[in-house]
Amino acid sequence: MKRSRSRARSREWVATAILTIAGLLAGGVPPAHASTGGSAHALAVDAVVADLEWDVTVDGAAGALSGLIDILTGEAAVDGVDVRGVEAQTPASPEGTGGEAVGPYAIGSVLTFRQVNSHTARVEDAELSARSAVEGGSLDVLGTRVLDIGAISAAVALAPEGEARIDRQVSGLEVFGERVGADPQVDTTRELTSSDVLDALTAQFPGLATAADLVGAAVSGGGSIDVVATGRDDRAADSASAVGLHLAVSTNASLTLCLPDGSGGCTGSVTVTAAATVLDATFAQVRVERPEALPGIPVWQIVVGAAVTLVLVGLVVWAIRESVRIRRREEER
Repeated sequence: MKRSRSRARSREWVATAILTIAGLLAGGVPPAHASTGGSAHALAVDAVVADLEWDVTVDGAAGALSGLIDILTGEAAVDGVDVRGVEAQTPASPEGTGGEAVGPYAIGSVLTFRQVNSHTARVEDAELSARSAVEGGSLDVLGTRVLDIGAISAAVALAPEGEARIDRQVSGLEVFGERVGADPQVDTTRELTSSDVLDALTAQFPGLATAADLVGAAVSGGGSIDVVATGRDDRAADSASAVGLHLAVSTNASLTLCLPDGSGGCTGSVTVTAAATVLDATFAQVRVERPEALPGIPVWQIVVGAAVTLVLVGLVVWAIRESVRIRRREEER
């Protein structure tokens, strides 16, 4: 009888020990909910718009075109500007967020967006992340619709351990009216006719076409608009970066107004030219460097805690058994 009671007590002690240690190991080291160190940066727009100047050249007796020369001289087709806007920096440790959203947003006189935004965060699973996006944009050069943009975004998340998560998305992108895929690799050209260039000049200088007709000027010329667009991402051991879209748009245009001499030549002419890389821009750029996890509970503390807990549980069990045994003795008397 005593032996069976002893075995029962032994089994209870073993079960108590196993449950206590398992509980401590399972619940004593919760997963990290934040991180420290590392860096995160998100930038929505980094763009350079170049000055696109009209260069006017006069040849021969072009006195009848002097009024047109006065109109065209000293005017730029596009005014240059540098734009670097809507940034988010490394958020606070052990957890936090940063960033902003702005809209509508204009880049000089050539490009507008419905909204641009950048955000950084230290999220619950210890990742440090950065995200940036531009949404609802359009680009016009010399009166030609070059781009329609639905949304361009890039995001990078990097935890203290493991590989980086990178996400780049381009949606609703059209170049010269043609849809481009989600991972664009664009290198295309749109040719401009003399009518295209004249329309662009007339839009900037109303009445130019009418004035040319009045002096009997013949119009010739043309040009092109070139677009190169691509996205990219890079991974390293402790960092990752992504660019939603890098865009370069350049143009050259020429228009000649000729006063005919009756034999197929010109008594005088005015040639207007313009050439430049109108836009060099990076949209939705992000970079993250690996953070460090917050210190966890050392293994020796877990072992000591388990041992102490086991002893305390044993004392409680012993006290309960002694109390029951004493009560039974009293009842037997």
